[in-house]
Amino acid sequence: MAAIIAPFMEVLDTSIANVALPYIAGNLSSSLDESVWVLTSYLVANAIVLPTSGWISGRIGRKRFYLISIFLFTLSSFFCGIAPNLTALIFFRILQGLGGGGLQPTTQAILADVFPKERIASAFTLYSIVIVLAPTLGPVLGGWLSDNCGWRWIFFLNIPFGIAAYFMNRELQPETEIVQPRGSQIDYLGLSGVALGLGCLEYVMDRGERSDWFASPAITVCAIISGAALTLLVYHQLYRSKHPILQLRLLANRNFLLANVMIFFTYFARYASTTLLPEFTHGMLNYTATDSGLVLSPGSFVLLLFLPLVTWLMKHVDLRILIFSGLMVTSFSFYRLSSLSLAVDYSIIVKFRILESSGVALFLTPVSVLAYSQLKSGKNDAAASLYGLFRNLGSAIGISTVNTMLVRRAQVHRVYLGANITSGLPMLREAFAAPLCILQTHGGDSFSTAAMRSLGLLNEELNRQATILTYMDCFRLLMWISICLSPVALFFTIQRKQKPKSPSRVFSVKRAYRFEDTNNEKMKTRHTLEELPEEETLEGV
Repeated sequence: MAAIIAPFMEVLDTSIANVALPYIAGNLSSSLDESVWVLTSYLVANAIVLPTSGWISGRIGRKRFYLISIFLFTLSSFFCGIAPNLTALIFFRILQGLGGGGLQPTTQAILADVFPKERIASAFTLYSIVIVLAPTLGPVLGGWLSDNCGWRWIFFLNIPFGIAAYFMNRELQPETEIVQPRGSQIDYLGLSGVALGLGCLEYVMDRGERSDWFASPAITVCAIISGAALTLLVYHQLYRSKHPILQLRLLANRNFLLANVMIFFTYFARYASTTLLPEFTHGMLNYTATDSGLVLSPGSFVLLLFLPLVTWLMKHVDLRILIFSGLMVTSFSFYRLSSLSLAVDYSIIVKFRILESSGVALFLTPVSVLAYSQLKSGKNDAAASLYGLFRNLGSAIGISTVNTMLVRRAQVHRVYLGANITSGLPMLREAFAAPLCILQTHGGDSFSTAAMRSLGLLNEELNRQATILTYMDCFRLLMWISICLSPVALFFTIQRKQKPKSPSRVFSVKRAYRFEDTNNEKMKTRHTLEELPEEETLEGV
């Protein structure tokens, strides 16, 4: 309970402010594009701290780092709520991102260390509930608070939970040893590489589509800096640094490598679909913002019910089978979502979302358990940082990819649809004539005005059809990602439980004594053999 409160609030803050941006822009007298920096600043700061959390924990102690992160996150949330202008709000959001960046990976490391192996699946199940439920509740809760209490309450909400998390962890969390003494040399080059490489990459992913990607000089410069910094960072961490910030050599472990690859693409697909469905229902089906958020809620609650069942299944079913089955169920749900139309019903979308969440429940916890299953003792902090980094990058790139596809593919489909529209088509004539007559008869428009408005209606319908085809392309992409990822599950290594052997009869010379043989009148030595417990023998050791 103490461990999952803080990451829940941190993940919630990655999405709760999305729906509040119009309120923030209006209240602080800024444009909507300027208010987007409230999101970007938080994500950039979060991305910088997240991969370095393991290194910081090893340098100052995990418990101390965790408490500092909770304190900074809670305090900056208060200042975000009272920010007088947009500049101050962005500054405090940066501090909030710095405080929250280390909460997710540190929580995973705590669970991996504190819980025994036979209960670690249950611990990761609770953590998975938090990670999946928080981003789903974010838009709904943020919209309700903004409408009824004001946008500042989306930040004030963190304060009581942050205080509770701080005192609970201070009392309950065990102390850990400091792996790196404070006097050891700090890897400044590694820190610079992380800050520049990941910070610029997060900026490019978040602002790329709004700035027309490489048509913007700022995006181009940041992309070049990010590529160069990440390349040098990998080389430095592998071959030059004595105390690397990112312990990339952990990826030599097959289970850990496969788990990171899988979590990258699964979060790519999960966050992409979480972005697509509300945009589709709000933009194409004219749902309200609250109703669009409620499309996601049933799937999350089903996930809450499925995860405890998966914990039970993990004791009886091969984890690789669970992961493979979950990915196939997810791919089937994306296949069904790729056949959406403008006449689709609310219940149909909810059913497909529930199906997707059921598949996610099957593989999310098994992948997390296998990621830490074969790591050496003391490596959980560094491993959690890398694991969180891949998860964060997957979600950011997934959201950026589908947002870009919604713009670029819509243009492509519009060109293809427009190329097949000619004035000689009977259906086109009917579609043009019907509104023309209505506008002339009931609207009182002249022929030229009615004709222009009728053409405008046709153009709007053409855009709608091109957009719905784009949504189908996006879900089809997610389907193929899930299908291609499913065979990866079969390459995990699982240590099979050895059956207890029947106790073998192992003998040892216990003592020797001499006795007199009255028949032969000779002294002889006799050795007695006594059975020893198995743990005292070489075989037992």
